[in-house]
Amino acid sequence: MNKLGFACKYVHPDQTLNKKVLVEYERPLNTRCTTRAWLNRQTPQDAQDRLWELVKHNIESIRLLIEYVGNLPEPLRMVRLGSDILPAYTEPTWKRFYTDDVLDYCEKHLLVAGDLARQHNVRLSMHPGQFTVLASDNPDIVTNSII
Repeated sequence: MNKLGFACKYVHPDQTLNKKVLVEYERPLNTRCTTRAWLNRQTPQDAQDRLWELVKHNIESIRLLIEYVGNLPEPLRMVRLGSDILPAYTEPTWKRFYTDDVLDYCEKHLLVAGDLARQHNVRLSMHPGQFTVLASDNPDIVTNSII
């Protein structure tokens, strides 16, 4: 049990532990990402496997985080979602990865997370990443920001 009176297997009850220990312990609650450069250095299959792993992990981390936050007192029930949930989504080289199968998976599993958020009265907020700039002078950046 933690100070609030409930347990979460991904949040260590002793938050004074070394940061590295806590980060590793809480990894399932945090999204992960990769870079275009890393993807481009891999074989196409290895890169796609990694993207699948990241997409699945990130969507599951959202669900787990909503589940955790749903047990907090009402004023604390809010989850901020970042645009890094789908790594390389707007990268022209990797757009081909996001086929109907991947998008169907995302839709199905994000629906579960959304239902869980409604069930536990968890507010969801979506925030853009650092490269989302609607006021950019570069039209490609604006287009990718909208996507």
